[in-house]
Amino acid sequence: MKRSGILHPALNAELARLGHTDELVVADCGLPIPPGPAVVDLAFTFGVPTFLQVLDGLLAELVVERAVVALELADRNPSCAAALAARLPVVDRIGHEQLKARVAGARLVVRTGEATPYANVLLRCGVPF
Repeated sequence: MKRSGILHPALNAELARLGHTDELVVADCGLPIPPGPAVVDLAFTFGVPTFLQVLDGLLAELVVERAVVALELADRNPSCAAALAARLPVVDRIGHEQLKARVAGARLVVRTGEATPYANVLLRCGVPF
């Protein structure tokens, strides 16, 4: 058994496959997920697990060089926008429709139980050197 970190075996397997410049999406429970990316669905009930709980677990395991969020996040979910700004090195903003279109090109989508508006982020993997 692992000593710490993410325990979900399917999520661990998908994370191990990510490389530099690969993108993954941490999604709320309402984000449409098109065919293409691998999906690990962690949603249990509305709000469980939260977007930030999942994001924090992922950030403890991954090197992230950039992030992309919806422009609408700042107005519609300011607490989430502030939390992302505090956790991520570079946060780019694009329209929500553009963000949804980029999900198809991601290698992985991790769906949370989050039920607040626009709580989605696309993370671009970096390298630790």
